[in-house]
Amino acid sequence: MSKVLSVGIATLDTIVLVDRYPGANERVVARQTIRAVGGPATTAAVTMARLGVDVALACVIGDDEAGRIVFETLQREGIDTRDVVVDPTLATATGTIVVASEEQSRAIMVQPHDRLPNRPGDIERFAWIHFDQFGARTLKDWGVTRGGGAKLSIDIGYATPGLNSGDFDLYAPSEGLTTDLSSAVKDKNLVVISRGGSGSIYSDGKESGEVPAIKSEIVSTLGAGDVFHGALVAAQVWGKSLRESVSIANVVAGISCRALDGQSGIPSRSELDTYLAEQVQRERK
Repeated sequence: MSKVLSVGIATLDTIVLVDRYPGANERVVARQTIRAVGGPATTAAVTMARLGVDVALACVIGDDEAGRIVFETLQREGIDTRDVVVDPTLATATGTIVVASEEQSRAIMVQPHDRLPNRPGDIERFAWIHFDQFGARTLKDWGVTRGGGAKLSIDIGYATPGLNSGDFDLYAPSEGLTTDLSSAVKDKNLVVISRGGSGSIYSDGKESGEVPAIKSEIVSTLGAGDVFHGALVAAQVWGKSLRESVSIANVVAGISCRALDGQSGIPSRSELDTYLAEQVQRERK
């Protein structure tokens, strides 16, 4: 029985690493080019699976090469795929991403689709449901509301009409959407804002705080926010406090930056435990 359902979009991305972005009509040499599976909810699901959480993914892919790569990746990661819809009438969502090492930033171009996932027939088996911005569009059609069963989490990057922080038990907006924790906390929900290299801030309406980012090797920050949200939900599944959960999410996201894509650098649960044990030893010195 899966404890967490991640809902949203799955993509197959082509990722190109360059020293710097080219100007108009300028040619630059790519240092590395790879293809990898992406999408916020998908990357969060991979993160949870790597950390040993029982997780399923609800998304829609096409019956094409990209879709087959996505599906095989999900199965290899141990993600429950019974709620993955293969629709032969559409093309799997794709992305082209340029990562500039000098700026430590990326430019993302996406070719999405509009087909929303189906509501699982046995949705009551989930203790948590995590939505990305695309997946949140299913809330009304699925009849899912906070307090109706599973706890709800959302990774939200821009304002969306009809959604507010009080709709979710765990509300994790981007820093660009809000920096006002007090206004985002509604009826005892948890609010967490990741600020990348500047760490993360959090509040539950009673306790607020800040957790610094870890020092780590950075090849690319692509997908680090999605990894952060997956780890945050995983820590909540483990019953950690909000501060502990944010600290764990910072660590997992920081370690994941060791790879160019958003998934191959995600640590396993044993890697996380080793890092946390070494962190304790460092703090005692």
